[in-house]
Amino acid sequence: MKKLVLFVVLSIVTNGIAFAQLAKSSKAELNNKAARPKNEYVYRQDVPPQGMENYLFSLYHYNGKKTYNLRNLVLSTSSGTVKSLKINPSGSSFAVLTQKGDKSEVCIYDLWKAKRVLHEFKEVVNPTAVAYTSDARQIILAHEQELLFFDARTFELMKRMDMPFKVDKMVVSSNNYFLAASDGQNVSVWNMENGNLRKEFNFDTSVNSFDFSDDCSMFALLTEDGLLSTYDTAQFFILQSYDAVGDALHCSFHPDGKYISVVSGPSRIAILNLMDDEEREYIDNVNEGITEALFVKDGKEQIFLAYNTTNSITYKLMSELAPFYTKLLEDELETRMNEWMKQMPNETLEEYNLRVTEENRKKQMRLFEDEIATRMAENLVQMSEITLGNYNPDSHMLAVNFDNMPTIYLEVPSDEINDFTSPQNLEFRNTKYGLTKKDKFELIYADIYNNMSGKTYTFNNLERQSLDFLKSDDKFVPLEVVQQSNMDELKLQEIKDNIVGLAKQKNTISDHTNISVNAKVVSDIDADGNKMMNYIIDFSYQVEKGFSGQEDFGPGKFKVEESGAALSMLDIIKTAFETEFAPYVKEGKKLIVKTTGMADALPIHRKIAYDGCYGDFVNEPIYKNNDLSNITVTQADGITENEQLAFLRAVGMEKHITMNIPSFSTMNTDYRHYIKLTEGKGGEYRRISVELTFVGAF
Repeated sequence: MKKLVLFVVLSIVTNGIAFAQLAKSSKAELNNKAARPKNEYVYRQDVPPQGMENYLFSLYHYNGKKTYNLRNLVLSTSSGTVKSLKINPSGSSFAVLTQKGDKSEVCIYDLWKAKRVLHEFKEVVNPTAVAYTSDARQIILAHEQELLFFDARTFELMKRMDMPFKVDKMVVSSNNYFLAASDGQNVSVWNMENGNLRKEFNFDTSVNSFDFSDDCSMFALLTEDGLLSTYDTAQFFILQSYDAVGDALHCSFHPDGKYISVVSGPSRIAILNLMDDEEREYIDNVNEGITEALFVKDGKEQIFLAYNTTNSITYKLMSELAPFYTKLLEDELETRMNEWMKQMPNETLEEYNLRVTEENRKKQMRLFEDEIATRMAENLVQMSEITLGNYNPDSHMLAVNFDNMPTIYLEVPSDEINDFTSPQNLEFRNTKYGLTKKDKFELIYADIYNNMSGKTYTFNNLERQSLDFLKSDDKFVPLEVVQQSNMDELKLQEIKDNIVGLAKQKNTISDHTNISVNAKVVSDIDADGNKMMNYIIDFSYQVEKGFSGQEDFGPGKFKVEESGAALSMLDIIKTAFETEFAPYVKEGKKLIVKTTGMADALPIHRKIAYDGCYGDFVNEPIYKNNDLSNITVTQADGITENEQLAFLRAVGMEKHITMNIPSFSTMNTDYRHYIKLTEGKGGEYRRISVELTFVGAF
């Protein structure tokens, strides 16, 4: 059955249509549109939103006994007052905690069919809080001084966890490592995998809000006395402390972790820069009634701040916030260093060992860092207002000031200082830039030509102190581990070549199919704060246009056995882990298997039969374009959408691996299914890939 039209808001945004188009199509919902900035969208609400929850860029809220969507349509009505609303992270359902007198209960509703009850937790008497795990697989209810973990689809009790107090609020980190729970004044953070207590916080005042950053590296606590504190999640050392944040009602991390929003009063939101404690911006709304402000991301990766007032929900585009340059630099640096540390084609092992040393690695990192930062800075000198500052006759240093960067000091002999009459006479050549600890660009090298004298002066600060992430041991992988990984990849390439050669002899595939294997080691922190090394091996393939019908999936096909390319790739995995890579398969160790199925945009005009070979799936959690969503495929209803084909291709890999590599079943294996839909049409877009992550392999 198609999803109800009354939920069109969510169906629009989850398909990636720009939010601006959504706003234009709902003029009746907008309040005083002409008087507002173009980057702000206001949706009138018939009742004041008392609490909010977000799913894929669409806000839901509650008031009294009812819950609502963005279009003021009632989703549920309860006999008691709604105290908490939690949406299943996959978007299939939502949980409502209600209170009537001294009795409370939790009820699960279908997100797509108004007022349809899926389950009532009648066996849990007077629950006090509710939350979902971030993978949508479990729902957690707080009851007395314990937490009850239920399967989010069957609602069967999975496990119990004792708490030191009666929990009234819970938050789960996006990586499912941590669960933070509070009774209003005390907060405890737990390792969800083994139930170990990571950190306790005790306050003399009320805890109004707490949150994990999207990358789970930080934890924020907001207390009623107007104090915001952030902690790292490795050791829970305090990182920053901000006071004077007003009423301190609610906090929310920006997706990249550089900023955090704090509702500081009924009409004001503060945006704090976590890299620069002197930078604060404010959003004011005369309508008042603000209780929550959430950073949300649309289908085009634009970041908005969504917040409530007494009569509306507002989405404000936060384009004025600067990107997290340090994080962008770090990500690109990691990618480029992984490439640099691989053994190059035609490079002997002796040459490789001479080139890739610890000293050379640090030098190369610095070169890449300067190169990346310089590109990102886009020649800030040309966009700067430059002034000449004071001159120190003892050190012969002339201050050159910029309005967008820190001051530099140029060595100028005393008898040449009179040549510096105006900054307009200076030409900055061969400029290089770096990033400060506050995520600001600074000039680190320039040849400065003075038109007045024809002389060139060099400013050189290339040997400045490196950024923290270049010094931190947490980000480094030991050189011997990198070298071992590179040697493993050569073995993997040899296995691949042998399997591909046999497949070509059998005419399973031809030279038109190209299978790729890549391996790398990534440094990480486990849920107890210990450093570990994850081994990631990626298997993928491409088939040239025009040959997919013979060597890969034909239109409407999804079974692994129907693709020679997929079978050949899976044979490589099987052979590798039965021979050279068998030592990485260790009983009880964690293995994450990410299977990705892809589909093209060829329309499905008639229902494709599904024989149920992989089972029936109802509201199965999946990752669609990297966002958690859900999908339903049953034998009775068959296949009507391309995303169902992509999903079955991903599931088929799990079934094939489970049957043909039984040793993986001895590990703590977590299968995660991803689907990707392309706008192109053709067999070259119907592919699958597998990524194996051996957690703590080294």
